[in-house]
Amino acid sequence: MSGDGPGRALPDGTPPDGTPPDRALPDLVETRLGAAVVSDILDDLGHREHTLDPAIRPLGRGAVIAGWANPFLVAEVAEIPAQPYTGEIAALDEIQPGDVVLVAAGGSARAASWGELFSTAARARGARGTLIDGYCRDERRITGMGYPVWCRGLLPLDCKGRLAVTGSRQPAPVGGLLVRPGDLVVADVDGGVVVPASLVAETVRRGLEKVSKENGLREALIAGSTLRAAYDRFGVL
Repeated sequence: MSGDGPGRALPDGTPPDGTPPDRALPDLVETRLGAAVVSDILDDLGHREHTLDPAIRPLGRGAVIAGWANPFLVAEVAEIPAQPYTGEIAALDEIQPGDVVLVAAGGSARAASWGELFSTAARARGARGTLIDGYCRDERRITGMGYPVWCRGLLPLDCKGRLAVTGSRQPAPVGGLLVRPGDLVVADVDGGVVVPASLVAETVRRGLEKVSKENGLREALIAGSTLRAAYDRFGVL
């Protein structure tokens, strides 16, 4: 269910500014950078409000993802529709390879807005993971299949007649942060960070430089340098 509002990505995943997304970039970010480094670079670039609510935590430990934001809009409902899951099915079927699904459920504890079968469908379409501003269920099956999911907690209640997806690939508030299609999402055990699409290239370049300096500082400390001398040499902490 694609929206037509401002900021909508094109069908091939191109962000609204017309710059094609680098499909290989998420792999580079996932293996070389972490949420903390990306957060530091965004601080340096003047974007200090760029992290999701820290109450949104990963299922299990060790999961790391990077990919292109695809927000799902979710609303509370009071009745079971004649054709349930219509919005969910449409949004899941339109996932593109490299997407990170961000479920904009506004923190609702009305029901679980994500589960094992949604995870299976998302992974089959090429999604790299899901971050939920709300609740999830089927934790054992999701972690068992190795699909990365972040959420506020676990809840067994089905979304049918309680929550409904009303749109996808539209700007949406997730965890206190406005996320737009085509933004870069980076998440690990430290939490989730969102890089505006226009800053992705600069953030990754600076991030790789910072990691290189951090490695040098670490080696200097292990070799016996004082922190002051190492910091004066490399300029990072």
